[in-house]
Amino acid sequence: MQFPDRTEAIAHHREAVLKYRAQGDYAATRSAYHCWVDSLMQQNINMGGRLEHELEEAKKEYSDFVKTDPLYHKIRETAIAKIREEPGILQTELYKVISNSARADIQYVMWFADDHGAIIRTKKGSTYSLSMPK
Repeated sequence: MQFPDRTEAIAHHREAVLKYRAQGDYAATRSAYHCWVDSLMQQNINMGGRLEHELEEAKKEYSDFVKTDPLYHKIRETAIAKIREEPGILQTELYKVISNSARADIQYVMWFADDHGAIIRTKKGSTYSLSMPK
């Protein structure tokens, strides 16, 4: 699969990450990181994997940023409490429990909580079963 050239998008989103981080705007930084990593993934495919190192570095930087994101900590703590109370809860059920947060925000937090080893997400149909690591 070939994507449009993402060279300019990569540079634009990288600059946005730096700008918004400097301003302390977590929401804009979160969005800019997502777009930067996505653009790098697409351009890496276009280039037959030659951007793999840059992509991995960007993913690591994004993951490190997430660890400082107040939204991540707020939702993660609520989610972990519920997962401990109800191991195997489906992510779709968690949306009802944390109804004051947007689905996209919960998805973001659960993806990174799994990536950071705080929870385990196991694909179950069109959702995920959530549990705590052993």
